[in-house]
Amino acid sequence: MNFEDLFRQFWWLIFPVFGMVMAVLGTISSDRRTRRTIDLIKSYVDQGKEPPPELLQLALKEEDGDDWGMGAGRGTGNSRAWTFVILLAIAAGFGTGYWWARGEDYAFAFLIVTVTMSVLAVGALMILLFGRK
Repeated sequence: MNFEDLFRQFWWLIFPVFGMVMAVLGTISSDRRTRRTIDLIKSYVDQGKEPPPELLQLALKEEDGDDWGMGAGRGTGNSRAWTFVILLAIAAGFGTGYWWARGEDYAFAFLIVTVTMSVLAVGALMILLFGRK
């Protein structure tokens, strides 16, 4: 097997690898930003001054990992509800696809996605009902 055959068979791996690299770079960038914010707060404390409340809020926001209001299930109730609705809609769509293709050889793929999205939708519903308010 030469490189061309290897690339032809596994070209799609470019996308998940790119996503993982971007996630790592985002984590590194977030960590740097948090460290700079904490260093700035320390400099205020060392001078005997009160840090601005905006700076403290920024440090708390970064500590929670809640940059866009969706970190670790701590988003608003509205964003968590939309997560549930979207996952349920995807599960319903693939379930319908499985229903129409149930006699075909590839129908199992629709079933796998339907079950996966249904489990994720149930998890999103549990977070919506029992998560932090």
